[in-house]
Amino acid sequence: MVLSIGEILVDIFVDGNNKKVFAGGAPFNVASNISHFGSKVAFFGAVGKDEYGAFLKDFAKKRISFPYIEELKDKQTTQAIVTLKDGERSFAFIREEGADYNLDITKLEQIPLKSINVAHIGSLMLSKTNGRDFFAKAISYLKNKNIKISFDVNYRDDIFSSQEEAKEVFISAIRKADILKFTEEELLFLTGEDDIHKSLLTLLNDSQIAVVTLGSKGSIFFSKDKYISVPTYPLKPVDTTGAGDAFYSYFLYAYDKGLDISDDSKIKEALTYANISGGLTTQKVGAIDAAPSIKEIEEYYQSKR
Repeated sequence: MVLSIGEILVDIFVDGNNKKVFAGGAPFNVASNISHFGSKVAFFGAVGKDEYGAFLKDFAKKRISFPYIEELKDKQTTQAIVTLKDGERSFAFIREEGADYNLDITKLEQIPLKSINVAHIGSLMLSKTNGRDFFAKAISYLKNKNIKISFDVNYRDDIFSSQEEAKEVFISAIRKADILKFTEEELLFLTGEDDIHKSLLTLLNDSQIAVVTLGSKGSIFFSKDKYISVPTYPLKPVDTTGAGDAFYSYFLYAYDKGLDISDDSKIKEALTYANISGGLTTQKVGAIDAAPSIKEIEEYYQSKR
């Protein structure tokens, strides 16, 4: 089972005087998608004691097998204001005194971990000192329980004080994870190297594995002895919000189900389905509600053969 940890927030889509509110936050998206694929999943995060927090807690109860969501009376539920242009999204965060980075390690330690194989940890908390403190404590605690650590860089430049700070923080976090997800832009940012393979060799050690999303070009799997590129089926996006999360959700779902990473054919199959998952998500507005089911992924794959 996967335990996803980190930001749960509301994505607010504004179009003139119209406003639509969706549940969001990358690690919460991942947890929701894995549940949608048919697996049990746990989520740990925090919301404020406000209308958005109540909405998210109610949504999580309906969507996720084991939601562990703290309601913080002195914090507010984090908001991401999303604007769309030609299907591409941009975010502006409202998170001063936000609940998303005020997580309590003692609460995490109360969660039963017997069935947990992978802990996926979000990155938004790393922009704040107390979030970084929680991240370090959580990693140490989970590794002592022999749980694999998953990390998606998911870099947002508007929540860090500088690019230099962000690089230092992310590189430190990357070194602590077992399974990683990058975009090609994030690899260039972190290493200054535009050759993806060389960039991964610079960042990772022999025990780590990674996947890299390439947009319309597909994705890559990387390990100490593998570098596998898998193309995708290009789709014109309506909204790219949550596409990367949908991609990675499927990969973690497959990994948790026992994906054999020594078998190239199994890796290619997993990334093909992950690519489709991300692609189909771009065909609707929003993240969680736009993610496809396993049946929809399989049907789309069969239609392209």
